[in-house]
Amino acid sequence: MTSDLQNEANRRNALLSTGPRTERGRRISSMNALRHGLTAQHVTVFDEEEEDFRRFHRELMRVLRPKGAMKAQLFERAVICAWRLRRVYRIETGLFGKARKSWTSGGPTMAIDIDTVYTRLSSQRDDLAKLSRYEASMERSLRRALLDLERRQARRRGDDGVDRMLARATEGSRFSLR
Repeated sequence: MTSDLQNEANRRNALLSTGPRTERGRRISSMNALRHGLTAQHVTVFDEEEEDFRRFHRELMRVLRPKGAMKAQLFERAVICAWRLRRVYRIETGLFGKARKSWTSGGPTMAIDIDTVYTRLSSQRDDLAKLSRYEASMERSLRRALLDLERRQARRRGDDGVDRMLARATEGSRFSLR
């Protein structure tokens, strides 16, 4: 527990802090709390380029062609989930690469197969388990958005057969599209 004297000293020191002064410094400090980017406020993080995301968005727009506000909302959700799933695969590759490098550095180069890396990585940290949970959550969210979008588009076309097919596809799952 901090004393009143320590609290006062902290307040005085805080007044002297000016924070980052350059635009680059502000951009860097804005990412201080970012850990993996899977739940980030911004869609593009780390080495991702906004133009790449815009291209990805345009391509999916061309394929899915949402019409109306609700379909556009479902489409946006699907695009963001799909984009973040791409990030999951890059993070996973980074985790394996980092693990492999740490076990082979400083000694003779030894061949380590993927099963060994996975076993060592999963036994030492729960990074893969966390990543897997995020991935599963995003996949479910993407699937729900795409199924709901497809259902709404089928209804607009008057195609009841697709509606029945989608209902069968979701039987036994924990969510309902109705």
